[in-house]
Amino acid sequence: MTKAIYILGGMGPQASLELYRLIIDKAQKEYNAINNDDFPEIILHSIPVPDFISNKLAKDEALKMLEDRVKLISIKKTRSFAIACNTAHLLAPDLQRLTDVPFISIIEETANYISQHKSTKVGILASPVTIKSNLYQTALKKYRIESITPNAKDLEYIEQAIRAVISGNDLTSHKVKLLQISNKLFDQGAEQIILGCTELPVIIKATYENKFVSSTDCLADALLKNYYKRK
Repeated sequence: MTKAIYILGGMGPQASLELYRLIIDKAQKEYNAINNDDFPEIILHSIPVPDFISNKLAKDEALKMLEDRVKLISIKKTRSFAIACNTAHLLAPDLQRLTDVPFISIIEETANYISQHKSTKVGILASPVTIKSNLYQTALKKYRIESITPNAKDLEYIEQAIRAVISGNDLTSHKVKLLQISNKLFDQGAEQIILGCTELPVIIKATYENKFVSSTDCLADALLKNYYKRK
């Protein structure tokens, strides 16, 4: 039996759904999945952890909830596990220590994608905690890629846009504002912009002449590559 892809999701639910949709879509288009048994087995565990996209104080409670779930992962049945949330990657080292099932990082996969496309300077749109924790900046620096981040006021607005996706609000005005913030980063020399929060590709589809890089898309690619190469 082929081992499953296990996704820690629910952070937020819409972003997890988008990751699942992408995996199915890419399995069809890139791996010629036609019949039910052509598709990967996927366990999507939607976990209602407390929100720490702007508040690190909720991190400990979130970690405890995720640790409890990771302890249930069976190495005999699971190919790999991933987190459908960029900010929650702050907890990834703690979670990996609990299991021998390999963890596939959305941060590392996105940075690797950027390096392969030869960009030397990129902008980052992400939650305040992701930006302030230097998750992407550190990953990009390993490839000698310079990063540009929004100012404090724009970061506050990005958080509002993220929360709009989670709460199911209309996203039209948020898309306009996010594109304005992106243009500031392009004006500062960014060659591409990472959508470094899994809610952001829900607002901005990564179809603007490869100017935007969806971290969700990069994770879906990596999970499928890992799955099919060992099938």
